[in-house]
Amino acid sequence: MEPLVSVVIPVYNAEKFLREALDSIVNQTYKNLEIICVDDGSADSSLSILEEYKDKDSRIRVFTKANGGGGSARNFGLDRATGDYLYFFDSDDIANKNLIEKAVARAVETNADLVAFNGYTFLDNDTNKKTFKSGFNKNILKDVNSVFSYKDYPDSILSIVNVVPWNKIVRRETVTAHNIRYDELSSSDDITYSVLCAAAAQKIAVVDNCLMNYRLGHSGTITSTYANKLFNVKYALESTQRQISKLPYADEIKISLYNFILDNYCFILSNYTYDFDTEQVEEFYKFLHNRFSDSQLGSLSRKQVRNEMTFALYESVKKYTYDEMLKIRSHDITVSLTSYPGRIAYVHSVIENIAVQTLKPKRVLLWLSKQQFKNGEEDLPQNLIDCVKRGEVEIKWSSDDLRSHKKYFYTMQEYPDDIVITVDDDLVYPADMVFKLYQSYISFPDCISCMRVHVIGVDKENKKILNYSKWLKQFTRDIFLPSTQLFATTGAGCLFPPGILDSRAFDKQHLLSLCPLADDIWLNLMALSKGVKTICCAKNFHLHYSAPQQDSLQRLNVDKFKNEEQFEAVKNWLEKDLGENYFYNTVCLPGNDIDLSNTLALIDYAEFLRSENMQTYKKLNKTYKEKSELNNKLQKTYDEKAQRGAEIKKLQKENIKLSDKIDELEFEIKKIKNSRSYKFALFLRKIFKRRK
Repeated sequence: MEPLVSVVIPVYNAEKFLREALDSIVNQTYKNLEIICVDDGSADSSLSILEEYKDKDSRIRVFTKANGGGGSARNFGLDRATGDYLYFFDSDDIANKNLIEKAVARAVETNADLVAFNGYTFLDNDTNKKTFKSGFNKNILKDVNSVFSYKDYPDSILSIVNVVPWNKIVRRETVTAHNIRYDELSSSDDITYSVLCAAAAQKIAVVDNCLMNYRLGHSGTITSTYANKLFNVKYALESTQRQISKLPYADEIKISLYNFILDNYCFILSNYTYDFDTEQVEEFYKFLHNRFSDSQLGSLSRKQVRNEMTFALYESVKKYTYDEMLKIRSHDITVSLTSYPGRIAYVHSVIENIAVQTLKPKRVLLWLSKQQFKNGEEDLPQNLIDCVKRGEVEIKWSSDDLRSHKKYFYTMQEYPDDIVITVDDDLVYPADMVFKLYQSYISFPDCISCMRVHVIGVDKENKKILNYSKWLKQFTRDIFLPSTQLFATTGAGCLFPPGILDSRAFDKQHLLSLCPLADDIWLNLMALSKGVKTICCAKNFHLHYSAPQQDSLQRLNVDKFKNEEQFEAVKNWLEKDLGENYFYNTVCLPGNDIDLSNTLALIDYAEFLRSENMQTYKKLNKTYKEKSELNNKLQKTYDEKAQRGAEIKKLQKENIKLSDKIDELEFEIKKIKNSRSYKFALFLRKIFKRRK
């Protein structure tokens, strides 16, 4: 079978990339195509290029219309399509030559109404720097070989196939039977179409290969005019809900619909409302505040909302009015760190890491001690001076040396109204670290938010907090849930709301005498002294070092049990004012939102020791011990890193090319094996063997 595929290409001022896009379609290995090009009122030479290609290839049909946006152009092409399947392709993208062949083969094999596939995104002309873009959600779809529909995933069907036009072919009969259209908007026009196709399809299949390349950053492309179009998203989502409600099985997929609506509203709120004091954002937020509290969305539970960050933000929007949220979001973000002579040669990599964060802080401060750098900037490496010149960091000098405490001590006092994020001088941070911490802050403005936490172990029988070495390390099961039993590791990326700590946190005399080596112990106990809860906002953050570790404080504090010593000293000092067992009682507060009674993180450590998961904890401790050995090898690795970097990049590029080649060859082999000639050759071979 070779079903006809209608490829619909909306075109608007795309002359720079149009030829490359058209070449990738007309040269598809699958030939049974009709290529419908809709010029949406282009003011450049796009129409001339389309006519040129039309004269060369009879499969191309060219239409012109007044400019109406991407949705309008796609609908125009949809109305004129005659194929068995529809594929919507942008005029600046590049399709792999076997895209249609692989998608159709999967459709024929499974009789699917919709086939989704993966792709790559790339910036403008740089096809060498491609980023994988999944066409479907593997966190939901566990078996990529399965054929599925809403019956298999009633609570998540609308979130499996990503809502973009280019990652799917759809049976045209499915689209026309349900009158599925693109919303005629200047942006977000593809939301309704994609969601309704997934809801209406009785059979969905996927191809787990990257079949196309989606160009980012082209200002003329139909789908790139998205920024800050808040009410286009509102229109599209409300339109989607109205049309989904008409399906006979609408009630069965209600939770999936609500999750989809919340995810998209929260995504827009998180990424396109940084100018929060504008009239447009105010109107949008007030709409969300009411929408999230209405009869449909207002009573959703954490168990019903699949994404933890979405649920946290959803609850926050319900809780805070616009004026309250405006006040929460009115504070600048300052990232603060410190370093010393042994690490100063490496600190530039952390600063460069912060400079490319998806959410940029207002300022980055590096605190250095004049006692350690006698000659000031003359003692600093050129790579750090370059960071200063680029405006990536401001160096601040302190007269004394508070060791790791410098990272917060001066910044919080000099900028008391700022949100302060503390980082270390030897770690690699994910590009969305500041973003995640800030989203957690918006959701929980009265809590400390961090990328990495431990669970404070307690012995309920003896009513005491256990030694630091017996705590559960790096707990990531429950994110976006506040608890006084969570202990923030402050160097791994930790956000402190303005004024969250009182004056005791800046008592230099007691800081130096009781806890000179462990800023995280000092800060956590200071927060607990006020009953402040801590939140983990990342599930997969692990420590990756950017500098040698042979003289790190971690070795001294963990290996020589200095953490236990300092924790007890600070706790005992504070409890003279707060009362005996204050910290034990605070850690065991019944109001903690995290239920630690039935998991690895048992609130009673004695039960934890008796649990079957003890082996997991032993392995974790073993890993911590082995880490110090691995750190010894890091120095050599860093020296070799630059030399190996170019080779690794070269191999990665070759690997991508080979993967694509393997896909092509495997498909060719499959075709050969299915051919009559091959089967006849096998038959002759068997006869020959028998005669021989």
